[in-house]
Amino acid sequence: MADKDTFTVLKFRNRSWYIWALRAAWFLWVLFWAEVMVGSGKEAESRAFVISLVIFLVSLVAGISLWLWGYLKFKKART
Repeated sequence: MADKDTFTVLKFRNRSWYIWALRAAWFLWVLFWAEVMVGSGKEAESRAFVISLVIFLVSLVAGISLWLWGYLKFKKART
């Protein structure tokens, strides 16, 4: 029989369906702007590249900071 240490266990917190839908929408939003950014960069469209880069970075930072804020709030509530 395998040791317990050889397995990785993922634990998910119970979330409402709309939280998962918002996460999926945010991920698709960031993925879309990353694709637009790369495409504009390859086609040498500097104005479109800068605009898509700003939208991509703002969306990425906002999503990560909201996730971090919720994570820290959850950890604080558990202690």
